[in-house]
Amino acid sequence: MTLEANSAALKNLVVILDRPAHGGNVGAVARAMGNTGFSRLRLVAPRQFPHPEADAFAVGCQDILQQAEIFSDVASAVADVHYLVATTNRSRGQRQIVYTPRELAAHLPERFAQPDLQVGILFGTERTGLVTEDVERASVICNIPTCGEQGSLNLAQAVLIILYEVMLGLGQSQTMAYDPLQEDHLASATDMDRLFLHMEETLTTIGFIKPRQKRHMMGSLKAIFQRAGLDRREVAILRGIWHEVIAFRGRG
Repeated sequence: MTLEANSAALKNLVVILDRPAHGGNVGAVARAMGNTGFSRLRLVAPRQFPHPEADAFAVGCQDILQQAEIFSDVASAVADVHYLVATTNRSRGQRQIVYTPRELAAHLPERFAQPDLQVGILFGTERTGLVTEDVERASVICNIPTCGEQGSLNLAQAVLIILYEVMLGLGQSQTMAYDPLQEDHLASATDMDRLFLHMEETLTTIGFIKPRQKRHMMGSLKAIFQRAGLDRREVAILRGIWHEVIAFRGRG
């Protein structure tokens, strides 16, 4: 999918919460949606909404709450949805395909490729989840695998896990991690050769490397720095250190 198509997909996915009991959970869901780029929220007969806790837990995503649509029942909330995903961790003899969040994310781009197709992800109430009748409305089921017997997740946690995978599947994620391949130019082989020569001279001068150990020691040191994937700026810093080590020794 193109970036334009992926951006459109973000607008064609709606999160539907069936009878959410706690305003804080609704707010946390809005925050999870904002974190992952989704904005369309529908609430079916919410017990606490609007609610101060919803606003407090939304943390910067109150606009999603303000634009949330309210429905009296699931049938009306999903009436215009073409492809409905029901989330549940219980087996009820259903015949739909069951996806993990990652499998669902890999499958959804096919659906989003169809113009104006509306995708809904339906989450049940906190204590009991979705009723069987509403699970049966769905095209597919999404189940979040867990470890051991603890299969129940907080509502907002479940929403975040699924939307996170869908976000990655659409290629919409952004990371704050430093990537030298993007930020700086990696050091060339020539840069590294000069670094190693400078390092060898410095360590020999200060007596750290003995003549009989040179080959073995330099091999180990080279392996350490090659694994680091240094960029040019980092090589310059290290060579500056070697220079100052010799200068300090001379002053001493």
